Amino acid sequence: MSGRFETLVYTDCRPGQGLNGNAGLQFQARSADSAAAAETLVRDHLLYEPPSRWMADRRPVEQYPPSFAHISSDGILVTASGLYLGREANGTREGNQLTHAIVTTDPASYADLRPAQLFQAGFWSGGPAPTTHSDPVRLGDAVGTDHSPAHAQAFVLGQPHGRETLLALVSALADAGRPGRSRVLFVGDDIATIVGWLVAGTLLLPRERALEVGFKIFSTDPARSALPVVAVLPEFAGPAGRIDNPLGYAVFDLHRHQHTPIEPTPSASRWVDLFLTEDPRDVVDALGVATASGLAGDDGREEAAAALGMAAILHRLPDPRHAEAIVGWLRTGPEGMRHAYGPDVADLFAETPERWPQRVLVLLDEVGCDGLVPGRAADVRLALIISEVEGARVRGAVTDRRLPPLPAGEWHPDHSDQARQLLTEALTSGVPPQRFEALLRVATRFEVDVRWPDIAGAAESFVRYWADHPRDVRPAGLACHDRLEERLLSVLADRARLGSQEQAEVGDGWWQLLLPRLDTLNSPLAQAVLGAAVRHRDERDTVVERHLTAHRHDPGGFSWVAGALWSQSAPTAAELELVLDVAPKGTRLPDRIFWKVTDEVTRAAVADLRLFDLCRRLVASGLMTPTTRVAATLAEDEELTDTLTELRHRPDGVRSAVLMRRLRDCPARLVEMRQGEVVTALSRVVALLSLDGVLDRHPTLLDPFVDRLVDALTTEDGEAPAVLAYYLTGSGAPRAQQITRLDQALGRWLTRSPDAQLERVAQHFARHSSDWRKHWQRFADTYSGRRRRYRIAHPFRDR
Repeated sequence: MSGRFETLVYTDCRPGQGLNGNAGLQFQARSADSAAAAETLVRDHLLYEPPSRWMADRRPVEQYPPSFAHISSDGILVTASGLYLGREANGTREGNQLTHAIVTTDPASYADLRPAQLFQAGFWSGGPAPTTHSDPVRLGDAVGTDHSPAHAQAFVLGQPHGRETLLALVSALADAGRPGRSRVLFVGDDIATIVGWLVAGTLLLPRERALEVGFKIFSTDPARSALPVVAVLPEFAGPAGRIDNPLGYAVFDLHRHQHTPIEPTPSASRWVDLFLTEDPRDVVDALGVATASGLAGDDGREEAAAALGMAAILHRLPDPRHAEAIVGWLRTGPEGMRHAYGPDVADLFAETPERWPQRVLVLLDEVGCDGLVPGRAADVRLALIISEVEGARVRGAVTDRRLPPLPAGEWHPDHSDQARQLLTEALTSGVPPQRFEALLRVATRFEVDVRWPDIAGAAESFVRYWADHPRDVRPAGLACHDRLEERLLSVLADRARLGSQEQAEVGDGWWQLLLPRLDTLNSPLAQAVLGAAVRHRDERDTVVERHLTAHRHDPGGFSWVAGALWSQSAPTAAELELVLDVAPKGTRLPDRIFWKVTDEVTRAAVADLRLFDLCRRLVASGLMTPTTRVAATLAEDEELTDTLTELRHRPDGVRSAVLMRRLRDCPARLVEMRQGEVVTALSRVVALLSLDGVLDRHPTLLDPFVDRLVDALTTEDGEAPAVLAYYLTGSGAPRAQQITRLDQALGRWLTRSPDAQLERVAQHFARHSSDWRKHWQRFADTYSGRRRRYRIAHPFRDR
């Protein structure tokens, strides 16, 4: 059953007249076997109910009112019209009635009508079908015209308390019959009036709900019907007919024009007021659009759905609260609905685009890109530009998302001029730097061709801010990016020229950002960047090696890049070693590179031997021009090394004394730097008086000298360490612990040394003084026993 109604006829039959074949009340005819599925619904809920008292009183047939009913159950929709016929078809008793029902499983069979609008339609039958086959029904164009929205509006306005009654009725019908909600009970004897109210009430319900709401006009007892809406004659109303009844009925007493107090729903208030003041057909259509839009079921946005319906049909501008949902619907709503109503709704929004908040304009612009607002898309986009310009100017709010193009022919050169003027005026209005950046991003987002000469003056404060806050600005995507960057680099370069402090400040902020593009920077700025890159050490080794190596064949370039690399910090020894390795021939480096080396070589309390060697090689290579002090210090060190070299060759007494005095007079920091070489040389020369002078002038030599003598007495055979060790033990210079160590080492040396060596030691002391010789002899004699035992154990040892 689709697109039409099948039919059932129920009445009293003669034998062979009905579907059962026997006599009595039964289904007399049906249009198709499929209609049989509705027979139980009709029998249980929709049949005409003749009052038994009236039949007993044999009232005239014409005094019996007709009946009208509807039910929806398990996908079957049935609407029925009934009347009283009087005596039986096959007898004389009262009670014959006829109910004609139309049946469908397709809600579309009702077209846009509510079931109540079918009352007194021309297709209703007043008598049995000629045969057991009844004709199906299709709704013609004239069906429902007697109960159109216009008639319903006029009916309500003509009733006492019409608006209040309709408001209460629509509110009650919305949930009538649902669990926990009241049923609706009409009390009245005029079926036309009851149907009039039912038509008006269901017209203001969503169509699906109107088809769902079952009703029965009339019932002889409201309790006998399970349908949500029941109408009874006043004499059969009983206690249920009181407006304050506790039986679960919302009563509408049409005789007294009273009804049970009912809290109006917002939806009922909205649609009732519109229905009674606007074109009622349009209001019903607006409600239909709202219901079918899908918005009402989305997060309970019934108000937004209603606003959409009114926009589509009544051409009412929506409240801005609902604008976002409606404009979003223009792109996401049901396709058929959008096709039917989308252009009109979009055009309504586009008529006054400046009215809408930015988030709505964004959506409306997307609608324009879809081609739904022909001739107005550019106005929408301009309104969006105005909104985003204001947001960027006041709050710094902006998005980088680029917009899709408008349909061809929508955007014209005059639109571009307007957009440019809007951005230019905003950019030159004295906005703070952060807002200036946001406005530039708006220009990029909308592809507005902002012209640099128009904003160059205003951009200066932004450029200075950018120079001071490199991490706070995102340059990618800024309008006039190249010109802004050009000005930025110029400002940074000017600052870098002011001095070393300013250069370091520029480098601190910008080295990481500008290092990858160093080749594009002018000299002062490039130097600031390189110097900071080295000073911050994050990538120091890589930066130094890469840039020095890149200029290994260019003396001038090498000199400049070296000066830049170490413009803010001194090179390390390892870096200077790299310079020695890769510097091209003929390179002369800036003196400032060597300030730290110079200071440490000439002034450091403790000189660094490795640094001295490096400094000497730098000078020798021509890379470093030595200062007077450096040259003098290197000469002193060279004199020291020459002295030590000669001492190690054990010169004669006179020459030894000269060399020892020269050693004594060497700078202490140099002697300490070459401490190991010095004590080695001292351990090979017997010049006792000169030794006192050296140790007095350089007391830091004593500890390593004692260590050296202990080692030499243990591992070497010469007599000089023995002479010097014994001399020290008697000089009082070493500490007690050191004397003990020297005595022990001398004892071991005396035990194993040949007699000839002991004699040579004695001769050394004899040349110094007879007392020293005597003391030595007595000391050596204390080891005579040990020596004899050693000789026995080592008979072939040279004596």
